[in-house]
Parts: sequence; C-alpha cells; structure tokens
Amino acid sequence: MLPTSLAIQIDAGTSAGVPTARLHGIGSDFVMAVWETASGKHQGRIVPSVDGAEAPRPYTLLTVPTSWGGERTLAFLRCPAGTGVIGFHDEQNRAVATAPAKAPASFDAALLLSGLDGAARLRVVRLLLDFCRSAFSLQNDPVFAGLCRRLILELSPTPTVLTARCAPTRHLVLCDGSVSAGFGEVTATVVLTGSAMRRLDVSPTIGTVADKRSRLPLHLVIDRALCGSETLVVLLGRAGLACRTVSGASGELPTLLEWLERSKPCPTALRDHVMRALAVRAADEPQAAAAVRELQVLMPLPRRHVASPDRPVGGDVDVAVSTGDGGLFVSGWLHDPHGMVEGLRVVSPFGDERTITDLPHRFPREDVAAIYKSSAPAGFAAFLPGALDPAPVLQYRCELLLRSGGRIDIVPPPRPLNPADVRAAVLGSMPPHHVGQRALETCIAPAVAPIHASMVADLPPPEVIHYGKPVADPAVSIIVPLYKNLEFLRFQLAAFAIDPTINSSGGAEVILVLDSPEQRAELQHYLHGLFGLYAMPLTLVVHAANHGYSSANNSGAAVARARHLLFLNSDVIPDRSGWLPLLCAELEASPTTGAVGPKLLFEDDSLQHAGLFFGRDYKGRWINQHFHKGMPRDFAPACQARAVPGVTGACLLMPAGLFCEIGGFTRDYIIGDYEDSDLCLKIRAAGREIRYVPAVELYHLERQSISRHAGYTRGVASEYNAWLHAGRWSGLMEDLMNRDWTAGGLPAIAQKSIATRRRNRSRKAPAAA
Repeated sequence: MLPTSLAIQIDAGTSAGVPTARLHGIGSDFVMAVWETASGKHQGRIVPSVDGAEAPRPYTLLTVPTSWGGERTLAFLRCPAGTGVIGFHDEQNRAVATAPAKAPASFDAALLLSGLDGAARLRVVRLLLDFCRSAFSLQNDPVFAGLCRRLILELSPTPTVLTARCAPTRHLVLCDGSVSAGFGEVTATVVLTGSAMRRLDVSPTIGTVADKRSRLPLHLVIDRALCGSETLVVLLGRAGLACRTVSGASGELPTLLEWLERSKPCPTALRDHVMRALAVRAADEPQAAAAVRELQVLMPLPRRHVASPDRPVGGDVDVAVSTGDGGLFVSGWLHDPHGMVEGLRVVSPFGDERTITDLPHRFPREDVAAIYKSSAPAGFAAFLPGALDPAPVLQYRCELLLRSGGRIDIVPPPRPLNPADVRAAVLGSMPPHHVGQRALETCIAPAVAPIHASMVADLPPPEVIHYGKPVADPAVSIIVPLYKNLEFLRFQLAAFAIDPTINSSGGAEVILVLDSPEQRAELQHYLHGLFGLYAMPLTLVVHAANHGYSSANNSGAAVARARHLLFLNSDVIPDRSGWLPLLCAELEASPTTGAVGPKLLFEDDSLQHAGLFFGRDYKGRWINQHFHKGMPRDFAPACQARAVPGVTGACLLMPAGLFCEIGGFTRDYIIGDYEDSDLCLKIRAAGREIRYVPAVELYHLERQSISRHAGYTRGVASEYNAWLHAGRWSGLMEDLMNRDWTAGGLPAIAQKSIATRRRNRSRKAPAAA
C-alpha cells in the first residue's frame, strides 16, 4: 500500500467541472482511481499521467454504467513513491479527472460496486483479476489478495464447497463440486489465498447431466499448496461468477487411478481435464509426466470405429501417432460412396485439434472391400504438421465431419509404447507398391524421420563383456553386428579360430555387437562354450534395444582398438584361412585407398558381389547393384582387381582414422538398407578410392538377419531408405556412373546406360563456333 505521507497534487491543467477521483491503494506501488461522470461525456481513450508524463505500464481503465444513469470509471496504475501529480486526459489532452491532494483512502468493496448491475460488477472483478496477470508484483501481494477477497465475498458472501477426492500427484489434488445448470462455460479460474492470487492454466470441467436440483457436476485440479482455510476458488463465466472454498485437501487421499477405478465410467471430459492439468506440470515434474503416461496406458479410451455394410458411411483410424516434433501421422480407411464426409478431425487429450479436409494418399484395402463389396480405394494416410504437445500423446480421438454439421466419433488404438513399434506402424500403414515419391516426401518421411531420430538419440551406452584377455595389439578389429539370427555364428567363429592370421597375438580382435538384447542370455551361454572350445578372445557389446545396423557398427567401432576396421556380416563365412592379410595389403598399398571389399559368393558358388555400382530402376530411382551378380565364381571380369564405385558392407575394410573422420555410419537409415553405400559415398566424398579384391573369396548367405525384421519385410522401409539415399547422393552417384568403369568389366546393361547418357549430353551440347 502507498505510504500515508504520499502527497497527491491536483494537476495544474485542471479546469472547473472536472470530477475528483478517489484513490485507493491496491498493493505494492499500485493505486486504483475511481470517478463518476455523466453518461457519454467522455469518449475515446483516456491516458493516465504521473508528473506530467504518461503513467508507467502496466495500466488499464474501465468505464461501466451506473444505475442512476451516469458512468463510473476505474483506473489501475503504478504510482511510485514520491509522485507529485496524477492526472487523466483524453486524446485531445483535455483533463478528464483529478486526484485529491491526500493519501489514498482505504478500499471499500461495497462502495465500489454500489449502483452497478450484475454485468458491470462482473466486468469490474474480471478487470481487476486480469490486471494482476500483467502486474506480476501484485500476484504475491497480500494487500492485493485481501482486496480481491473482499470484492469477491461482496458478490458471493456464502461460497459453497469443493471437496478434494484424490491426488493425481503429490503436489496436485482433484476436487469436485457443482454449479448451476445455467452457469455456462467457465472462462477463467482464479485461486485466492491469504497472501497471493493465482490464475489456473486449466479451467475446470463441467458435466452435462444435471441432478435433481438442476446442478451440474464440476471437477477441478488444483495445486495442493494453494488449498487452505482461507482459499477461495473463483469461477468466472461469460455471464456470472461463482465462489468456492476447498475442503479435505490436507488429509490422505487415494491416487488418481485408485479413484478412477472406483468412479467408472470416467467421463471423457473429466479425463481430458486431468490430462491437461498434468501436462502443464509434466515438463518440470516427473511425477506429473508419469501420471499422464499411466492414465493413457492403464485406462485407454475404448476403441471405436464404424464398419457396417448397411450404413452409407464407414470409417476407422488404425494409426494416429505423434512423431515427437509436433507432427501427427494418421492412417485408416473411409467408405463414403455418396460424398457425405467433409473431413476428419483429430483431437488430442490436451485440446489440440487438426482437421484434414482432403485425404491425399489413397489406396485399396482388401478388408474394407470385403465388408462393402467395393473396389474403391478406401485406405488413406496423412501427415499433419503442428506444434509440440505439452506431454506425450498416446491416444487421440477422431471425428468424421459430415457436410450437414454432424459427426461420427472414432477412437483409434493407443500409440505403441515401444518407439520401434511406432515406427513400424507408420511404415506398415501403406502397401509398398502404393508408396510413390509424393507419399514418401509429404507423408512417410516427415513422420518416420523424427521418430527414428528420437530412437537413435535415446540409445543408452551399451554393455561391454570380454571373453578372455583382449588381444594386446590387434592389426584389425573385426566388427560383427548380430540381430536375431545366430545360427551361422559358430561357423564364422570356427573359421576365425583356425586362422592363425586372426587368432594369434597381433592378429585381429573380434567384436560382436548384439542388437537384439532379448537374446543376451542365449548368446552369452553360446559364447562361453565357444571360448572354452577355441580359447579365442572375444568382445561382446550388448545394446539395450534394437537400434539398427548403423548404430551396431558404430558401437563396435567405438570400442575397437586396431588401426583398421573390418565390418563383417554374421552370415559371411571365409572360404579359407589367410584372407584378412590380403585385404589389409590392398588397403595399405596406396594412401588414396579408403576401403576395400572381397569377392562374395552364394552357397552355390555363383557371384553375389564383385563390387558395388549405382543404377536406376524402372521407375528412375537410384538403387544399389552388384557387379556380375549370379555369374560363375571364376567369371573372368570378376577376377580383376580394380577400383569400383563402392563395396558392400557385408565385408568392408577401412582405416579406423578415416571412419572417425567421416563420422562413421549414418544412422538415419532404417533397419538395414543403404547404410553401406552411404558409407562408401562418404569415403568417396572425402577424396578416397574404393577397391575390389577378387583374391579374397568369402561366402555370403545373403540377408539372413534382415529377413527376420518385421519392419523390413513390409517393404516401405526400403522405399524410404532409397529415397533418403538418393536425396543425399544423387549428384555424386551421377558423377561416379559417368566414369568409365568398363576396364573393370562393367555389366553390359550399365555400359549401355552410360553410353546413352553420353550421347544425350553430346546432343544437348552447343555447336562449336
């Protein structure tokens, strides 16, 4: 409150007939000035001044009609100590009101509200409470809190009670009570304690079924610290005000889930209110974030869809998942032969709404065709950008919006808890042959990329287990990623164990990276036996979850100690001993060589790999191809050592320093496609060559692990990886494939493609002058 010695002088510009304003101290260094005039005397903006200058902000003014035909103006402004003059002027600088030359009077709520009707009183209260939001110092000012309290009790002298029912977290309580059926929407909720005022971020929820007294149920989540004997909860509506006290918050309360179990069924509006209140606290309070998750997991909304052949409209949303960056991916089906549906609205439990008026990516659904006996493309998928939710959304609600204004409610299943399952849900939402360039760019990629990036970023440090004493000074670190398929491992390790160039001092260290941690116990038991049999030192790196081929190889490289890294698939078996020194010799023969790879064979001795090159498929998309694939083992062109555009990651040797320099394997690719060619292109972008070494022959039982990955078998992951790969490397692939690889035995089809491109370029070239 202003000091009683503060002198308020009359503005020097005051003229006769200007009303005198009453000043009231309202807390801190703020005052409220009140004066009355004839109705309509002053129009336009009124500006308060302090010592001849516009008053410091914040300030606000309100004029309301009185019951005797005049107008009452209230002005709230800061009045620092030592102020000499306070005045009020209109836009023409004419005096509107003056203040008396005396200390502010004590606040009289009854006098302030006298002569005002209900609407005017509500405007006064709302203005005062709203002003506190801009004048932050007033929020914790006991004088201001007391003033507001007297004003509220003048309007509502006998508040009814809100009863605390449960504790969603240790800091929050859920209270219930009631309001009259005619109260309407709550536009703001303010909590007044004995010393402070707080405006709640989440308004209470009001039920729709009235009791015998025509009262509707009301629920409100409030901070437990605000609840006390002096607490007033003020509900502001569009046409009224309600005041409540709080009881029972100090005792032992059940948890939210305990209370909801006893209160089934839980109205959706109440569930959403609790979720929003928890979400406000989720960023700073781990218990609130956990409660949001638990409520969605343990008490999901019942699944709902419309799929009846005798109804003209049917639909379902199979997948509705947030992507972690504000995006939302939705897929499902819609049967609407008569064009009755205008759009699809998706609603989060925190109130965010997104509407799709055009379903851009349509495709056939056999299950829907069987219901409606229709061949129309009922399936759809869509990506909707948006703002981040205040807390993770595990389940949305959806509405089919009819052109008449009606709606059909649909509830999709909750979002899977495992991020890998979320990614798989997006990848499995569309048939691969219906995923074109536009669908990839505008729907699949915007959804998959942030989900996958979040998975990669959340990878915890792996566990490292040693079998035997590690090799003292290995020349090569052999890194073998393992996923699901372990049946070839014993053959591979047996080949290593009997090879003196590997299983010897100064030979190679073998690092196995398990990317399917559910097999940990099985693999540990297996390796314990193999170590006892061969006495070959092994290092096992165990991921906490499946994070893909790139992450597995990077984890292996992170613990490797040799100067060279050999990335080797678990289904690659050496043909004979002594192969590794031959690869190393080729790598070390020239400082310009960045990687080398061997000849790989199918089990029938036909060629699987004699170097990697890039070509376009029938749709014009860049894909990886292998030189001479399917030809006999001794096919002459495949027996020539040469430079190649790239080599497969099934067996790739490179310097450890270069691997670190280029950043290792790129982790943006999903499951197991294009990571190796991406690495090769990074090596080439660094100015190094890549060579094929036919003197080294190994068997490759191709794709024995990836074929067991559910996400890959759906096919969309491969489409996405190809799109991502081409988007990054099209220019370099084009340049590489314009080089003359014929000396190395480029396949006839590739030679023809190169010749065609050269002819096309020559035709476009301008004639010489």
